[in-house]
Amino acid sequence: MRIIICDDYPVIVKNLIRDIKQIVPQAECAGFSKAKEAQEYALKNTADVAILDINMPEISGLTLAQIIQKKNPRVNIIFVTGYPEYALEAHELYASSFLVKPVTAKALKKAFENLRNPVANLTGDVIQNFYEGKIRLGTNIRRLRAERDLSVQEFADAMGVTAQTVYRWENNERLPDIVKLVVISDFFGVDIRTLLR
Repeated sequence: MRIIICDDYPVIVKNLIRDIKQIVPQAECAGFSKAKEAQEYALKNTADVAILDINMPEISGLTLAQIIQKKNPRVNIIFVTGYPEYALEAHELYASSFLVKPVTAKALKKAFENLRNPVANLTGDVIQNFYEGKIRLGTNIRRLRAERDLSVQEFADAMGVTAQTVYRWENNERLPDIVKLVVISDFFGVDIRTLLR
């Protein structure tokens, strides 16, 4: 997961990165105290999440969010600000979350748990390992389904797929797409990495 953090106070950027590393240890964080630098980075790199202060010199967080969203419409925007009156404008940009400073680790964790566009932490290695037979995703899906006492058809209905698709997943003939993996992990209440072990 790649995360951009931008706030004109460097200490806030540092604290947010510290808290994010506790919440999402594998995250790649790029922190900026100047909006122009964050903009340059965002135009060259695709981010999954952008945590932006709203009231900044040069470029406001709202404008920066629009620039980032133009490059990547699926980016999750989390606004952090000392000005709650910006909430409506943030809502109009379909932000994932709006946090009022001082931001607590608990509030930040909740924001990551409720991203508008969930982020799957899948790497090329994971996909390659699946196709080489080193990941038994199907075995895990079958076990979790059995623990819930669900038939193949009941699980298929819950996932919005056919029973044949579930059969292929469970027999490692097909890998669910990334969005469906997120849905499956949410359905069973397990992390995607656990699902893939």
